[in-house]
Amino acid sequence: MSDASERPRLRPVEVHRLADGARRGIVLIDPLEVATGQCFIPQAVVPIVARFDGEHTVEEVESELRAAGRPSPPGFVANLVRQLDDALWLDSPRGRDAERAACGAFLAGGDGARPARHPGSAGYPAQATALRARLRDLVPPAERVAQPTPRGLIAPHIDLLRGDAGYRAAYGHLAACEPADLYVIFGTGHKGPKAPVTGLLLDWDTPLGRVTTDRAFIERVHREVGEIDPRDAFLHRDEHSLEFQVLMLSHVLQGRPFMVAGFLCGSLPSASGEPDQEAYVRTLLAAFHLAASASGKKVCYVAGADMAHLGPFFGDARAIDQPLLHRLEQDDRARLAQLSAGRPSAFHRQIEGDGNGDRVCGTTPMYLCAALAGGPAELLHYGQAVADDSSQVVSFASMVFR
Repeated sequence: MSDASERPRLRPVEVHRLADGARRGIVLIDPLEVATGQCFIPQAVVPIVARFDGEHTVEEVESELRAAGRPSPPGFVANLVRQLDDALWLDSPRGRDAERAACGAFLAGGDGARPARHPGSAGYPAQATALRARLRDLVPPAERVAQPTPRGLIAPHIDLLRGDAGYRAAYGHLAACEPADLYVIFGTGHKGPKAPVTGLLLDWDTPLGRVTTDRAFIERVHREVGEIDPRDAFLHRDEHSLEFQVLMLSHVLQGRPFMVAGFLCGSLPSASGEPDQEAYVRTLLAAFHLAASASGKKVCYVAGADMAHLGPFFGDARAIDQPLLHRLEQDDRARLAQLSAGRPSAFHRQIEGDGNGDRVCGTTPMYLCAALAGGPAELLHYGQAVADDSSQVVSFASMVFR
């Protein structure tokens, strides 16, 4: 038995509680999909799997269970370890090899591009003709280009159906502006990237055609802030927050040359909630400014970012009602006012400084877009997508840095 099996540890996976009638326990989901499907762990087995932390040997797990008055049958723990390892749920040589192979296959890119993953989702027809009609309805062609290129744009990343009005506001404004040469896009990493930013060195395929990535820009940034972690880069594969922005840019800028540089965002290091005080963040911002200057291109920064996530669907006891929606809108608008006043660090602090109780998922992309664009922003739209059964609300905003 390998050391990883002697002291079993789960790979970084999502753990969800399940209480469905008599079926109670937890469900494991692999965000990388190296381990396929879902793994149900019955409640009686949860105390065993909870000890698969890399610190306990199989014998120590068995001993602790006996001491707690919950002994396992002989060989049960070792057999469970083998089953989980065979199915690639463990951080073992087998699991790590499979993870490396999956990351490598994606980053090799086949023909050098990330395939579109979300055609067929709400508001995003899979068939190209239907999609073009849908996007023309969402953002009609601008009658004339009347405004200079904005320095930055914040748009939703919720699905194109629920976020309809937000996408229309953001990209309708962009359609009436002179195009940039390069759109540097920051998207929320929903599956927990470790690094604050991770660029993708692949082009982007969309149903409207391929969009070219400025690889030199991404490489310059990472020369300053550290190498790309392959696992974080692999999280680009299924992420929608960037894909939806590339799609909208493809629609709005059809026939005009442009490039993108897509960065998946994790959390920013900030003990006080004020990222401007962190040396790493200052280095990060300087790296983007340096890369922009070296590119010689006209750059527009774009954030694909939603805001709050509340309701029983996200684990809250309280159903969504009008008082909650009113309170949320007041709080969201107070946060956005910091961006309108050109204070991105205060925006970040207002969300993360109190533990982010509203589960705002777009803090890092919005902060980076605002800090790099510089100056005040104009709020174009604020929206709340409320489920018909009052189980959830997701809020979002569109803003422009002129």
